[in-house]
Amino acid sequence: MTDYTYIMEKFKRARTMEQIANRQEEIITVCDSIYRRKGYEAVHFNAVSKMTSVSRSSIYNYYNTKEEIFLDLLMRDFGKWTEELKSFFDKNKKITKKEFCIFLSDSLIKHEKYFELLAVYMPPIEKNSRLEKLTAYRQHTRTFFNVFIEGLGKFFPKASDEKKRMFYTYFQTVVYGLYPLTNLSDKQLQAMKKTYPKYKVPDFRQICFNALMLLMADI
Repeated sequence: MTDYTYIMEKFKRARTMEQIANRQEEIITVCDSIYRRKGYEAVHFNAVSKMTSVSRSSIYNYYNTKEEIFLDLLMRDFGKWTEELKSFFDKNKKITKKEFCIFLSDSLIKHEKYFELLAVYMPPIEKNSRLEKLTAYRQHTRTFFNVFIEGLGKFFPKASDEKKRMFYTYFQTVVYGLYPLTNLSDKQLQAMKKTYPKYKVPDFRQICFNALMLLMADI
């Protein structure tokens, strides 16, 4: 093989990989748009194909199910969230527990919509996705975990590794549980008000901040 042929073959492969990545990004973005506007059930291959340059049959070249698209959507968001945390951790040399909880609460607000996927739809997403897709997703969450723990270690060096891991575990539990508590359907809200006339939906940010401050007691 001549140098020219080698270079052209390498260029073709790179171009093909770039095209694949672009197509997947297009599909993910449309999935996100439909989900935000109409909800989880409204996302299907027909709806996605009508809003992209990818035909319904061609979508199967990239994803076996809509749940695999949602996994990639979650991976994309975890990637953005990881970068937000890393940037904050890099810019600050020292912060208090309160400042750390304020930052986390504000950061969570930016990604609140995706907690619905984690809290409500993760079982069917995992069930209907291939193992390799699930593995890639878990690797993304692992990266997030590493950055999170590194930040805790930087700002709270006296905390043991066990306490840092436990804080992260409880942090996940709080976050996943907050969504259904603070995002009630109209029917749920009506039922709650009939049961408790003065009921008010808890404020996501406030209850998140309060919970995180309690968790920080052992850090």
